[in-house]
Amino acid sequence: MRYPERMVLCESSYTIEEAYRELDDASGTLFAILDACDEPRVPETVSILGPDVAVSLYSGSAQRDNWAIAPYLININDKVLDWIINELWNDPWGILISSSADLESLRSHLRKYLLVQDTQGEELYFRYYDPRVLLTFLRTMSAADATYFFGPVDAYIVAFQEKAVRFSMSLRSSNREAVDIEGY
Repeated sequence: MRYPERMVLCESSYTIEEAYRELDDASGTLFAILDACDEPRVPETVSILGPDVAVSLYSGSAQRDNWAIAPYLININDKVLDWIINELWNDPWGILISSSADLESLRSHLRKYLLVQDTQGEELYFRYYDPRVLLTFLRTMSAADATYFFGPVDAYIVAFQEKAVRFSMSLRSSNREAVDIEGY
């Protein structure tokens, strides 16, 4: 179990080539959340991959009504990773995730963050899987909040201006007080 008071959010930046090697060497399974709202080729790709590999984060009527703009969780293979890096990387297509969880367990965790309430109590969709949103969101949250948001996720990888920014949680060493950030 992770202890929020002892965890820090770590950020590191890679070139696309370095990111590709890093992703290839990742210890967990590589997943992606592909955002059909910003990338219209996603539903067709999901259909080809099938439900054992790709599932909507939406369920019920939201899944039926919004399939063309839904976020999809995909268990990545080399062919899909190549497609993402070569075809989608410079667009706001979604994010990569490294996790030891299985597809359904990870989906269950990630679904918790799809809806948020505004100050009037109205439910709104929270598109945290949009790389433009996730960069700011992770950089502004406390270590305790990040620990809960990460849950079974080992790392979030965000494409950003021909780079990959990787966020992970790490135990705070006794001589550190602040969040570790490796600049770029």
